Amino acid sequence: MSLDAVRRGRRSAPRGIEAHPSSRFAAGASDEEFDDDADQAEVEQISDEERLERVSDTVVRALSRRQLSSDETHALLMAQGASDAEAVVLVARYGELGYLDDLAMAEALVERLSERQHKSRQVIFRELVSRKLPVSIIEEALDQLGDDQEFTLALDAAMKRVGQLSSYDDTTTERRLMAFLARRGFNSGLVRDVTQRAMATRKSSKGPRFR
Repeated sequence: MSLDAVRRGRRSAPRGIEAHPSSRFAAGASDEEFDDDADQAEVEQISDEERLERVSDTVVRALSRRQLSSDETHALLMAQGASDAEAVVLVARYGELGYLDDLAMAEALVERLSERQHKSRQVIFRELVSRKLPVSIIEEALDQLGDDQEFTLALDAAMKRVGQLSSYDDTTTERRLMAFLARRGFNSGLVRDVTQRAMATRKSSKGPRFR
């Protein structure tokens, strides 16, 4: 039985003759409708403990598919029918069981976004905030990215990108390269520096060039 059905079952039954089974029979109600009435009665008997267990099972399955922050999990629990107080208790329990670890999640995201996607500290910070991670946790995770590593990330991104722009003339390549780095959140001084370094390694292409 779905969680939506559980929530529907907790609402009070409609008043009046339409809510009475005999009146529905007189109006030509089907056996299927009577089965629905029986299901509704069963739902109304579900205890808060059973309801919460179903909510928790749904969220645990979500956690097994994707890493979530504590605040994301809290929001998901409430969306599935838990109260705020119930969500707080469950989030704490998930942490004890190892389902949730905001710092480990933040560190993993920093590593992936920096090393694989060559994004700057500024962009990574914004993305981690969007995942509802606490600012203190984000800052701790970002400590692994020093100024030297920020430069390395920008240079690696520039070198990879400049090779993809071999069909363009120098002016167009430089403009596109700087825009590319700026979109990844690197500051203007760093963008200029690594762009110059990448352009210095650029080999003239014998193919056509376009502006």
